[in-house]
Amino acid sequence: MSAPRRIRAAIVGTGGIAEIGHLPALRSQAHRVDLVAAVDVDPERLEAFARKHEIPNAYTALDAMLAREHPDLVLVCTPPAAHADAVVRVLEAGSWALVEKPPALSLAEFDRIARAERDGGPYAGVVFQHRFRAGGLRLARQAAAGELGRPLVAQCDTSWFRGHGYYEVPWRGKWATEGGGPTMGHGIHQMDLLLAVLGEWAEVRAMAGRLDRRVETEDVSLALVRFASGALATVVNSVLSPREESRLRFDFTDATVELRHLYGYSDADWRYTPAPHVADDLERIASWTKDPDSAAGSTAGSAAGGDAVSSHTSQLPYVLGAFERGERPPVSGPAGRRTMELVTALYKAAFTGEPVLCGQIGPDDPFYHRLHGDVPGWAPGTVTAGQDPDGRAQTGTRADLTRNDAGSVLSVSVGGAEILRYHYRPSVRAFECPSPYFHPLRTLGGGTVTCHRPSDHRWHKGLAMTASHLSGQNFWGGGTYVRGAPGGGYVDLPNVGRIEHRGFTEPGAFTEPSASLAHSAFAEELDWITAHDEPWIRERRSVAVRDVDPDGGSWTLEFATELANVRGASLEFGSPTVFGRELAGYCGFFWRGPREFAGGVVRTAAERVGQRAAMGHSSPWLAFTGQFDERDGHATLLFVPDPDNPGGEPYWFVRSEPFAAVNPSLAFYAPRELAAGETLRLRYRLVVADGDWDHERIEAHLAEHSW
Repeated sequence: MSAPRRIRAAIVGTGGIAEIGHLPALRSQAHRVDLVAAVDVDPERLEAFARKHEIPNAYTALDAMLAREHPDLVLVCTPPAAHADAVVRVLEAGSWALVEKPPALSLAEFDRIARAERDGGPYAGVVFQHRFRAGGLRLARQAAAGELGRPLVAQCDTSWFRGHGYYEVPWRGKWATEGGGPTMGHGIHQMDLLLAVLGEWAEVRAMAGRLDRRVETEDVSLALVRFASGALATVVNSVLSPREESRLRFDFTDATVELRHLYGYSDADWRYTPAPHVADDLERIASWTKDPDSAAGSTAGSAAGGDAVSSHTSQLPYVLGAFERGERPPVSGPAGRRTMELVTALYKAAFTGEPVLCGQIGPDDPFYHRLHGDVPGWAPGTVTAGQDPDGRAQTGTRADLTRNDAGSVLSVSVGGAEILRYHYRPSVRAFECPSPYFHPLRTLGGGTVTCHRPSDHRWHKGLAMTASHLSGQNFWGGGTYVRGAPGGGYVDLPNVGRIEHRGFTEPGAFTEPSASLAHSAFAEELDWITAHDEPWIRERRSVAVRDVDPDGGSWTLEFATELANVRGASLEFGSPTVFGRELAGYCGFFWRGPREFAGGVVRTAAERVGQRAAMGHSSPWLAFTGQFDERDGHATLLFVPDPDNPGGEPYWFVRSEPFAAVNPSLAFYAPRELAAGETLRLRYRLVVADGDWDHERIEAHLAEHSW
């Protein structure tokens, strides 16, 4: 029987990872692999690399090397931005590829690589070497077989330190060249091993920050991940941690398994702790740390054993074995994409403030194409709110506005943390009345105080200007209350209009917001258009963030609007109460609170407390205090209409049960007429505060910040 033919390999990119990672791996497989060529665009570096490592052929062009050498396997070690193009060219030339992490800058690029593969090869594998040491293989096998019981809780921490000097390398810290920050470039190895053990993920919630490094990307991210099994995991990715550590912890029903290392682990770095009910089963406990049988044959198995740390040397035998058998290598195709999708979902969840489900990100989603998702403050070309142009965090109380002119969202942040997002061109179903809205609104402490599209009222969207009854038209969404109609009186009518953004103008162009707010203020023009495409109202709106008080834990949103009747006939604002429904007088500036705020405390002037004391009553202000579920503490929202608004003190629509909602109504008990050609001018302030503010605290704030 003849010996297998030797595998011809080439390296593309001769930087540090080729030197410290791929060359040692190739040397460990010298009995089956010949390194026949190296490629680099820097001729001097290429010549020195080839001479030092006795590589017979050196090329400055990838295509020339592929045409002349016809390698079996190409190791792609270029900076991340060049990965996808290089891998596709390798595959199209008929060679296999093993690409460094991250394999691509986006899911779109990863899918482009997948389309260049062919059944039976060539294939493109991804360097996720932590899967391939004995400890990782063993735990993945045990988890799949249920040997440790059901997985319940996991922790995945990549806490590393990369100083400012690290980011002096031109391609680092930039979306276009590195793809992302520590989530993409550092923590991806640990997250891949997390997936290898726990399997399919289902949902991600996350936060990210740019707290200290001069970068476009994040320098820290934190996430909560729910797996298809029901297990929950926390994920931390940081380059800000002076005491560096990589850590994984898995809590099963029968044991805790822990791994602590830095850049690579050995079998000695794993620790198994049996649950109390298992502690006496010594034979079972001993079986947990036996070496697994290799799934890739004796050659790969011997490479995965021993005391060496997890490295490229651990993974390469599995790739070579797959090549020799003509099989898809591990951590390629769907397996590699699953990790990229988790990374992408983490970015989307962090930058949008919304949970992301597995399979949710498709070609129509900007995050599919770019990990920043074109989100203002994160997308290139915008200065991050709360930072100076060099990326350094500001320590003052200024609030900064960012906008992606090609997008549909404005964002305001303080000290690097987003406190509001304004959707001025939302993609909304016609039944829900497409119109601008604020969501999320957050306290300075990071608590979200708005709700978006709740199941009971899909048209409730954070904080918005609304009118459910305007001369027969509905500018809020959902059903319209009709007196005497069956089923509670709400009827789905073909009368839902839209409030359409026309453009931005200079702040103060038509209102006079407080001085020194230009950095956190904006103004826009909008049209209120009926279901029959008739413009009825031309609105001019001004928004500013003011009175940012980190010590007191509060900030204020100032909202001013001018509603000009352009219909050519009188308009009449109404409410369900105007048409006969008791205590349903909502109309105008409407806030919907998060689910956990149900049962919150309502306070109004004269020390009145409770929903009954406020609903349908007038007051110069109203405060709503809710308690968070997933985080400790409360938040208070203080609504303060301008005393000079037409009609004086408003009547309030407010609920604390079954959900939280507040509206200083324009037409609670009686309709409000807006004559043809006339303009209705309104101003409101909303104070968003951490903590449970009592009447004394509220009155003190109002005395200090009067209109």
